[in-house]
Amino acid sequence: MTKATPAPQASNKYITVFIPTYNGEKYITECVNSILHQELPVGFALELLVIDSGSRDETLSKLKAFGNKITLLEIPNSEFSHGGTRDRAARLAKGEYVLFLSQDATPRDNRWLINMLEPFFLSDKVGCVFGRQVPRPDAAATIKREVSSVFGGLGAPGSIIIHRHKSLVDGTQTNLINTFFSDVNSAARRDLLVQTVPFRHVDYAEDQALAEDMQNHGYLKAYSPQGVVWHSNEYTAKQYFHRKFDEFLGLAKSTDYEPTASRRSLLLGWLRPTLQDWKYIRHDQEYSFKSKVLWSVVSPLYNIASKAGQYMAAKYTNEDSRNKNFSLEERQKRGKA
Repeated sequence: MTKATPAPQASNKYITVFIPTYNGEKYITECVNSILHQELPVGFALELLVIDSGSRDETLSKLKAFGNKITLLEIPNSEFSHGGTRDRAARLAKGEYVLFLSQDATPRDNRWLINMLEPFFLSDKVGCVFGRQVPRPDAAATIKREVSSVFGGLGAPGSIIIHRHKSLVDGTQTNLINTFFSDVNSAARRDLLVQTVPFRHVDYAEDQALAEDMQNHGYLKAYSPQGVVWHSNEYTAKQYFHRKFDEFLGLAKSTDYEPTASRRSLLLGWLRPTLQDWKYIRHDQEYSFKSKVLWSVVSPLYNIASKAGQYMAAKYTNEDSRNKNFSLEERQKRGKA
């Protein structure tokens, strides 16, 4: 293995890491530093590609401090979309494989890149890979528990988990709704992204849509538990509501998922996850006593926000096609939310 360095001009074998940025000053320096210190397969050089969509904080100055170690493209914020910008990055990339990170996801060790590539070497049929996310120690309890439980239950460290829609033996359908995927920490074969299975140009859930498209085209999705990043969104309860609304509505628009929610779930559904939060907080070894008190008090708000976001997404999904195309922000402007 070799240490990551900027790709030399003579090399024609690359691995690309792509990060979209927008006001990401808090973690972008540690994220880039971690990427630049990754081990690489022998014979490959690193391309670190960043597309910034109009940051107004210190993100650009922090990125420009890395000089020619990164390739930086600036676009107006109006040109950004989760699917379209990633599609653009894949077409600009030089790498045989493209690894995707969000601006607040930091590889936990220098084997992250190797571990994310490992499933591709099992079979040419592996089209995309997603890795494990570990919440940051000070994350909100609801978010920290959610991230830990989701990724903790997907596969043990050291394993490679293969997901498929159909049996590899006789083509029998096995799991039609097997679309979970997160490009907070993911990778894909570039040739597929620019030819057979490109990112859809959608505003949200582009990662879930990609996983669905990969499997519908006969490719396999893999989970690499050892491809680990630090990541947990830093939302207030209000922002968490917006996140959940966008998440469920985006899934409905981009995949076959149909969000459902009842008034009973809205009124009472927050109780069980809140009890789970309190149990999680009690056993967490990273929180200080003060943090445990804080998160115990506010965790009900996060869980109410989560259920409300799901409920509103289900409500709007079932409305007529005109309302389906409105974003939450548009509905608020029109007095509908």
